[in-house]
Amino acid sequence: MTARLSARLSARLAVRLLFALCAVAPFSLGAAPAGTLPLSAFPRERIAVETRASFRRHLFEAWRAETPQTREQGFMFVEDRAVRPDQAMIFTYDPPEHVAMWMKNTLLPLDMLFVDQRGCVVTIKQNARPGALATIESRVPVSLVVELKAGTIAAQGIAVGDRVLRLDAGWPPTEQSCTKAAG
Repeated sequence: MTARLSARLSARLAVRLLFALCAVAPFSLGAAPAGTLPLSAFPRERIAVETRASFRRHLFEAWRAETPQTREQGFMFVEDRAVRPDQAMIFTYDPPEHVAMWMKNTLLPLDMLFVDQRGCVVTIKQNARPGALATIESRVPVSLVVELKAGTIAAQGIAVGDRVLRLDAGWPPTEQSCTKAAG
């Protein structure tokens, strides 16, 4: 009886362990690797997108990626529920450069604005799919990339030729007209 009871307990323990591992595994697969910065480590600032079609200014609280490490990471490993519709991630480039991005390790769908040195939106990508490896390119040199929750561009009526302002940075330094022909 003792051997039988011991085998039964071992089987129950093995089943419980298997269930515990199955319950934890999905969460650990999406876990950020060591060295990943939390969003709280990114500098923050306010940005505005001025739309020409509706003559409105849409305000966003943005995390700023300005170093090679933070630009590489961006919104990677950040869950959709951690980002509000009025929040964004901005990537800064000085001097302006051609930028190519992808959605590897990104868990939330995104809209992207590629912005030239005048603050003008020159390229738009809507609804980039989480985890997609396709390259998303600026097509021209840009000073700023703005990532927003997917659907924001359509909901706010943002279009090529609209203007992005970094309110806390006083950027762009001069006010120049944006035209659809700019990108």
